[in-house]
Amino acid sequence: MYTKKKNIIKQIALERIDILFEMINKKEYDLYKKRYIELIFEISMRYRVHIPLIYKRSICKKCKTYLLYGTNSRVRIKNKCKIITCFNCGNKIYIPYK
Repeated sequence: MYTKKKNIIKQIALERIDILFEMINKKEYDLYKKRYIELIFEISMRYRVHIPLIYKRSICKKCKTYLLYGTNSRVRIKNKCKIITCFNCGNKIYIPYK
């Protein structure tokens, strides 16, 4: 019984993370993007849920900003690696590329 309830709670947490990312992508909520990202990290830590890779790779881990390619980040492919550079803090994210 306990594990079933725990799985339902984790599923609800993932749904909340999805909703927050949908709100980040809308232009109406430009002022609240940083706060939504903070909420996503709080939800994932509180309920011990992993943030999906699609979302995780679009967030800078250092300054916690939403990375839009071309506006506040740069993408380069070098030596079988995708390098995403944040313009706000200069942090580089290395992703293996096949």
